[in-house]
Amino acid sequence: MRSPRGLFASSALLLALPLAVLYQNLAGSGGEAVIHGLLALGTALLAFAVFDFKTPRWATWVVAASASVLATIFFLQGVSEVTHDEALQYLAYHVMGQRLEGWLVNPILAWCVVVLLVDRQLTWRKLGILAMATVTCVQAYALGLGYQGTSLDVEAPILKTLWLMPFVWILFESTTGKRLRSA
Repeated sequence: MRSPRGLFASSALLLALPLAVLYQNLAGSGGEAVIHGLLALGTALLAFAVFDFKTPRWATWVVAASASVLATIFFLQGVSEVTHDEALQYLAYHVMGQRLEGWLVNPILAWCVVVLLVDRQLTWRKLGILAMATVTCVQAYALGLGYQGTSLDVEAPILKTLWLMPFVWILFESTTGKRLRSA
């Protein structure tokens, strides 16, 4: 297996929403804490999994740092949901959240493109290209909506689920091929 950490990271990220919905339905509350906990776990594991793919060292470290900060934000958001601490909630959502989260996702997506361009031993390259093309289209649509004064959340929130496609690709790619280290 190329990257057990990539497998577990992708699994946590892909299961975050369904498990949060299931928990919310069974317990009646707490879905926000579950989703943020799984997003924190997934992005923390991703911070280590990037070292299992053949990419330039600088790209690997940028994404490891980005994923680590993102994991911290998700963790703080989850803790704020459990503790109901207003100061922590303000820090996690308003100071560190939303805008910073969006910026921190971009290096991860750029890293996926770098993997597609640099790593010649990919097994699931076509799936990766499809995933990244889909995310690029959703991002372009979201930017266009922003210029029109609206957002993806308002116009087509279901399209945000397509942002998970790179993690489907990473899941498949993690389970095949031999393990490679950063160049």
